[in-house]
Amino acid sequence: MNKSFSGLSLLNEKMSNSYKGLFQSFFSSKKYINVKLPYYDYLRGQVFIQDLRDNYPEDMSYSFDIGDLIHMLYMDFLQQIKRGVKNEDVAVYLKQSMEKYFPTKLVEQRVFKQVSHYSFQYEHMEEFEEDEEDEEKFAYLDIRTAEKIILRGEILLYDLSPFLNGTSVTLEQLIAIIYLDFIKNVQAHGNSIAVQQTILKKISIK
Repeated sequence: MNKSFSGLSLLNEKMSNSYKGLFQSFFSSKKYINVKLPYYDYLRGQVFIQDLRDNYPEDMSYSFDIGDLIHMLYMDFLQQIKRGVKNEDVAVYLKQSMEKYFPTKLVEQRVFKQVSHYSFQYEHMEEFEEDEEDEEKFAYLDIRTAEKIILRGEILLYDLSPFLNGTSVTLEQLIAIIYLDFIKNVQAHGNSIAVQQTILKKISIK
């Protein structure tokens, strides 16, 4: 296996190492995964958390931050997968979300290629790259979670690969998609009491 499904590439590591020493395993039980978010959506999440503190001061811990919110949403997503969701349905969701949040543009390149011992010619090659506007700012968050949780996400993406029709999705992008869907819903419908109370319940049983 060569394809990496996250910056940590845990699945590749596990597949290439049949045994991992107890000492090393103990100290690698927690990992950081870096998630990139549009800066406005990062700020919107901060405002949502502050609203929770303002509305429910006795129930909200001051240690709860946007990283905790993102981790909670990701764990919620995994719970839904465990309850039994078809891979085809998850793949459709991810393909649509990649087009929405991580659009790509076609880039044409000219490559100088040798066609015989004495002659060369230019060959046109096309490839896709992520379309990012230079003026848009981004926030980069290190989300700390258990190694097994990251591995679970990588395995899910591996299982989804046959249904993605060539669309490449990393775990970092998956986690960003889950958060962005949540925050876009808040942005569109406001900080509803139902959503706030749902988050509070999850915090209380965390």
